[in-house]
Amino acid sequence: MSRDWKTVHIREDAELLRKEWFAYQVGDDRFTIELFETIKGEFYAIGTPADSSQLFIYGSSLVGTAALALEQTMKKINREHDHEDIFAIGEDVRDDDSV
Repeated sequence: MSRDWKTVHIREDAELLRKEWFAYQVGDDRFTIELFETIKGEFYAIGTPADSSQLFIYGSSLVGTAALALEQTMKKINREHDHEDIFAIGEDVRDDDSV
């Protein structure tokens, strides 16, 4: 999509977000990940199970790239799917897999 949407004039008390959807599958588990971009060029992502009777929400921090927002969200989904524990506060926001 063109970056022209960022030049649209909006009211001071308004916010305009761009949103994309992704399908992420781990084993038999399917997730919908929504990626949001702010008009300032910041990103965050929210993942939810596609086929579940319960609602779980996996989210990223507000970050500078779409890839990092997606990676943070997928790390949280992967950790839950693999039944892994959190070893360090903020481990999902690191740009590598080290703890």
